[in-house]
Amino acid sequence: MDKGNLDHKLFLFFLEDHITFFTNKVDTDVHQHHYIQVTLSLDKMFTVEIEQEVFQTSGIIIDSNKPHKLQGTNGWQLYVLVNPESSFGETLHHKLEDNGFYSFDYIDMALLSKFKSIESLQQYKQFLQQLMETLQLHKIEAHSPLDPRIQQVINYIGNTQFEEITIKKLSEYIFLSESRLSHLFKAEMGISLTSFLVHEKLKRAFLLIFTGMKMTDAAIEAGFHSSSHFTRSVRDKLGMSPSSIRKDSIYLKV
Repeated sequence: MDKGNLDHKLFLFFLEDHITFFTNKVDTDVHQHHYIQVTLSLDKMFTVEIEQEVFQTSGIIIDSNKPHKLQGTNGWQLYVLVNPESSFGETLHHKLEDNGFYSFDYIDMALLSKFKSIESLQQYKQFLQQLMETLQLHKIEAHSPLDPRIQQVINYIGNTQFEEITIKKLSEYIFLSESRLSHLFKAEMGISLTSFLVHEKLKRAFLLIFTGMKMTDAAIEAGFHSSSHFTRSVRDKLGMSPSSIRKDSIYLKV
């Protein structure tokens, strides 16, 4: 697939602690969301508004729940939305300034252009590692093997209908108290179990949507109470509506 020749598309990557967009279709009103946002230009500068300060930049990190507006001006940008509770999120926090954002003076366009040819998880991780080093962010350390109980939980979540999943059921499944499971999960995964479940529901819903299922049906199938519950969750986590993500978009699960 030649991504470089496609117009007005959005490519969507879901991983355990972050979501990555590659798009030329984002022009937002003032909004805020749960994730720490990294936006990097692949060709030309874009316009950002934060707390009535308007400026142009080639790259920026914006803190969680920080109101902002972005005008992509039809250029291609890479968006990385990172769960602030994750170790990746903590790494980004070290780069943020007191005003809640950090603008980059230089972006390696040649490196960013490599994103267009990613076809596998290994390639994506290599790209992300190179990107972190280029942006002078602390290197993401490899995780030690997961506690087998947490691996059991992750496997259970992946093989079970979400409407049947609760923290109580998960704790009973591995014979731990709810508080102990929550603490252990955060320690092992760098993200709270509650946030992980919401993230997984979103991932499952969009996978169903991009394979042809109607949005309402996909939301219910993925474990949301209703389509409105799904829409609120998407706006809270991603800062966009589900319909704007679905339109002219391509989902790449790596």
